[in-house]
Amino acid sequence: MVGVVVGLTFLFGFGNVSVLALRLGVPVWVAPLVAPAVDVTVVALLVAVRWLSACGASGATMRSARRLLVGASVVTLALNVAEPLAAGEVGRALFDAVGPVVADWLV
Repeated sequence: MVGVVVGLTFLFGFGNVSVLALRLGVPVWVAPLVAPAVDVTVVALLVAVRWLSACGASGATMRSARRLLVGASVVTLALNVAEPLAAGEVGRALFDAVGPVVADWLV
């Protein structure tokens, strides 16, 4: 289930962030590279937090990893909703926020 949510979030985020980057004047060949970079960071942190938990990492280590995961998730959420908000489409921004929020909730 986590994989499905992360996959769908990646697809939505890829489109949203690419359009936002193009709107901001980023070159066409660079725009599609931004969203996967942020999403891969979140996925890697999800896996790392699970692995640390399974290995019995200390509380301080787990707190640091979770803080980094929350920070990356907030960046993902902000990137997902920035383009619809800039276009004045609040409903679409709320819809696009569902994926990152659910992915954060599963953590």
